[in-house]
Amino acid sequence: EDISKWYGDFRVQTKCTTGVKKGEVVVVCGPNGSGKSTLIKCVNGLEPVQEGKITVDGNEVTAKGANLTALRSRIGMVFQHFELYPHMSVLENLCLAQEKVLGRSRSEAVARAEKLLERVGMADHSIKYPSQLSGGQQQRIAIARSLAMDPIAMLFDEPTSALDPEMIKEVLDVMV
Repeated sequence: EDISKWYGDFRVQTKCTTGVKKGEVVVVCGPNGSGKSTLIKCVNGLEPVQEGKITVDGNEVTAKGANLTALRSRIGMVFQHFELYPHMSVLENLCLAQEKVLGRSRSEAVARAEKLLERVGMADHSIKYPSQLSGGQQQRIAIARSLAMDPIAMLFDEPTSALDPEMIKEVLDVMV
């Protein structure tokens, strides 16, 4: 509601207000530098706003003392550059946060990871490392990793911009 965000004298957003209902898909389009990435980072509490308030599932993200760790554990975020841990296998990438943040047992985390890898068409790649995968495959792993947290919302920051044209449809299908 009425959020404003600026860097020095440069205003990225001014009195921006919107709402997203459960099950709704919203796409924010605009030129480079128009504030798309900043907006979703504000929703996830990764960037503070100077004015206004952001509420996700009844919790005010912008409130002083807001539990941003708890919030982020419930909002899936898929970055443009995948952000997979390069020293961990695909399966380990999917299990880490489930175990450390959600407190799932190893067997529960592995079962959930395997189910999601199947869902995104990557079941045969669980023992590989990110460097052994194409960009599209890494992005599908990043999506599965976010879904493993059972999020209430998914935020995607230009999820297809670093991909070859033939991989874009594949990743968009997984997102849907």
